[in-house]
Amino acid sequence: MAKILSIEVGLSQVRVAEIEQKGKKSRMSSCFRFATPQGAVEDGYIRDTQSLGDLLKHELGQRKIKTKKVSFVVASSRVASREVRLPLVKQNRLQNIVEANATDYFPIDVTKYIMSYGIIDIEEKEDEKQYHLMVYASPKSISAAYQELAVCAGLVMVRLDYIGDSIYNAVKDEFSQGTHILMKIEEKNTLIMVVKDGELSLQRNLNYGMDSAVETVRTYPVFGSNLDFEGAVQVLCTRNCIRRSLDMPAEENEPADTDDFVREARREVTESLRYLVGNISRIMDYYISRNTDAEFESIVCCGLGAELKGLPELLTNELGQRVSVLEELKEIQVPKNCEDGSMAVYAAVTGSMKSTVNLMEKVTKKEKEAADNLRGAFLVFGVGLVSALALAGAGVAMRMYQENEQNRLNQRIEEEKSIEQIYEAYNDAKEQYDNFQVMYQYTNTPNEGLVAFIEEMEEKMPSNITVETFSSTGTQVSFSMRVTSKSEAANTLLQLRTFKSLNRVNTTGIDESEDGTVSMSVTCSYSEPAPLESGLS
Repeated sequence: MAKILSIEVGLSQVRVAEIEQKGKKSRMSSCFRFATPQGAVEDGYIRDTQSLGDLLKHELGQRKIKTKKVSFVVASSRVASREVRLPLVKQNRLQNIVEANATDYFPIDVTKYIMSYGIIDIEEKEDEKQYHLMVYASPKSISAAYQELAVCAGLVMVRLDYIGDSIYNAVKDEFSQGTHILMKIEEKNTLIMVVKDGELSLQRNLNYGMDSAVETVRTYPVFGSNLDFEGAVQVLCTRNCIRRSLDMPAEENEPADTDDFVREARREVTESLRYLVGNISRIMDYYISRNTDAEFESIVCCGLGAELKGLPELLTNELGQRVSVLEELKEIQVPKNCEDGSMAVYAAVTGSMKSTVNLMEKVTKKEKEAADNLRGAFLVFGVGLVSALALAGAGVAMRMYQENEQNRLNQRIEEEKSIEQIYEAYNDAKEQYDNFQVMYQYTNTPNEGLVAFIEEMEEKMPSNITVETFSSTGTQVSFSMRVTSKSEAANTLLQLRTFKSLNRVNTTGIDESEDGTVSMSVTCSYSEPAPLESGLS
């Protein structure tokens, strides 16, 4: 009976299952999980293959697991998927057809991606059968990273499966009749899948997970002080930190609300899940709008989020239908010697054994390309050898010149090193000036021109003018005055229009009294305040 390791590398956890295969049947003989080193994984891409590989090798050694073949399950937003329908041809031709039409499916450079597919169903339409496929495109860098991980852990990689395909294969027999929803809730994303009569009907990825709830728990001391990510997850799994409804009254108590501080903290944790719940509800509404007769027979959740106490109850109340946790699968069971966790945690690694998707770059194909390149290399070698000998002398001289030039440039860089400090100081000063300029513009008001206006009045206006009324707002000044004659009034208006403190001068008209004096009302708008003067150049 052949054994194979199936491993899901997550952002915070690595889940490992040893599965025995005998024909089409499989049995999980052991399983365990351990914390992913911080920063080792980012969006499915393994950044530190050496550290993670050494840790995986250590964990396998501790449990005396000697199986070397491994199938990895990847969850990444970099892996694109699309439903495709193709004519019914021999299955061994499907891969070539998918690769030939890759640019029609995805706007990518296909030379940098690995194409694979999973068969959802064989449909019959108008007496013509066709394949219903889910086609996947994965960057070659992801495959290379997982191959490096396998080497560092002393393993041999035989498959790289996508999380959506793996989960679907795990539950499609379980959901062979009726319409069902499966939600795989992880740290920063959630996979939503609708399975109708055993066929994949809808698959969506959400950029929301349980991380917001984890971070909220870490901010409230009532749940524990100085909690790291793993500690906060442990609190969420062992203590009910989630209320049963998003919009229940803040003052309403639940059994878990031991005091006001705990009630407030639980309310904030629940609120942090609003976007996750709302997006799940929208996907359900979208599916129902496209399938008006749809009735969900069950809604099941799995993944790390399924272990959070109170989350299924919250989803049940908000979605209006009972949400349960995936506890078991008929064809495969979690062994009794499993260290921790249920089928909800290990579902993805069990489905990988049934998958036809393989996003691993084929070694045989690379070996064939290498052989072809080798034959061409011998031909090039003869010509290159002659050219190399002729250029060897020139190359040595050029190298000596380049070394001397490099030494000269390094010396020059060292001599001019102080310029970098001056440049950095200049950038800091300029940044502070820009900040002050913004702050100054907020403090400016046009009414600041009132003082300048009055000073100009005293300087430029004749002394025989009598100002009878005067008022000022944030943008303009209004006043009435009396002068000795109409010509004096006209001169006064002309003089006002020369004021630097004013932008516009208007008068509503003049009135001449019996004694010959003239009164008029004037409305003036202030000029814009001058900007803060810069001392930088």
